Amino acid sequence: MLRCTLLPLAAALACGPLAESAAPSTRVADPPPGVGADNPAPTPTPTTSGWTALPIAPGCTVQVADAPAALKAPLDWRPCVGGPDGCSELSRADANLAVQGLGHGDRVSLAVFESLPGPRARYLLTPRDGPPFFAVEGPRDTQCSLAIVGLSDDGAVVEISFDNADGFASRAYLRGPLADDPAWRRVTAVLPRRDYPDFIGESVFSAGGRVVVEQNGGPLRWFDAETKRWHEVPGSHDGWACCARGHGDAVTFLIESIPERTLAARLGEPAHPLRRGAVDGISPIAIEGTRAVWLEGRGRDNNNLYRRIELWTGALGPGLTLEDATLVTALPRTTMTTPTLGGGTVTVPLQDRGLLILRPGEPGTRTFMPPAGLMIERLLWVTRDEIAVEIGPGGRHVEPSRIQRIPLAALPPSP
Repeated sequence: MLRCTLLPLAAALACGPLAESAAPSTRVADPPPGVGADNPAPTPTPTTSGWTALPIAPGCTVQVADAPAALKAPLDWRPCVGGPDGCSELSRADANLAVQGLGHGDRVSLAVFESLPGPRARYLLTPRDGPPFFAVEGPRDTQCSLAIVGLSDDGAVVEISFDNADGFASRAYLRGPLADDPAWRRVTAVLPRRDYPDFIGESVFSAGGRVVVEQNGGPLRWFDAETKRWHEVPGSHDGWACCARGHGDAVTFLIESIPERTLAARLGEPAHPLRRGAVDGISPIAIEGTRAVWLEGRGRDNNNLYRRIELWTGALGPGLTLEDATLVTALPRTTMTTPTLGGGTVTVPLQDRGLLILRPGEPGTRTFMPPAGLMIERLLWVTRDEIAVEIGPGGRHVEPSRIQRIPLAALPPSP
């Protein structure tokens, strides 16, 4: 399963022995009245503007759209100026807009963040082409703010931060499927600052119908709504964990060290290596259904660069191990990177500015290179037929980046 997290208005590792026993779980203390984690979900308050007030905590309230499909599609796609045949790009006259996407099968789900006057902000969760299925508005200040959103095949999670002190805040989470659903109209989980005073969030996502949070550097935690407890994924606190993803009721994550290792765990169970046997280094795993792709590094020189990096494909077995591992091709790289899989299409960043695109088992590869002077700032999604990229000059710049959807058939074969 693919997962991605959108940081508002943003483009959005040491190891130790694997834990052998279950890590302690934490009972969440009673949150402030109206938060809705240990207390019954607060009753939304209808408004006259088509939005319903959802209280998060005293002094922190967000507004949820009553009929999100009545809102217009948030993105205006137009033919690319000077782009390949069939290319379309987003009209981005408004720089206060950020987009993240997730390609899964033939579908693409988007999270669109829009800055509003106030200061306020709005998240729209929507299919690639069509009206949104969820919309939420809220303030953007230190004591109450729409924070980050994560997309996975299992659903989406929207984070709301509040009760900020000394740079650390409490967090509330809305979670639902990638569709209009009553679940979006209540608070699913709360992570109170007083119980986790040093928490710095890296990402959030949904797995097994649960909210999962990835702390900067590890660990991973997931919320059990029945017991009202946050549980730590055993093995995710043994090094600098990153790059977590959800797949069914399981998570995968990278423990970066020398060598890099990718682990997997069903929620409630200890983590274990996904790839059996001796491997010099392995990337985060991209999973779609039961298909998996990943990179492996072979040998290191005195500069800690790999002598060879290879793309592999296989199947995710019922025991959360990689089976039928097959070498696809060697890559022109000396450092590790992360592949993307969507609609059976694999993309891998090249050592320079471009992307290598292929479909395992089919002949030939294609290459996407951004125009001269620009770089790929983010790969937004990939499907069987297209890729979507955000391209710009990189670094800090005033002019908006360009988001483009490019048909794979319009890209040239790799040299």
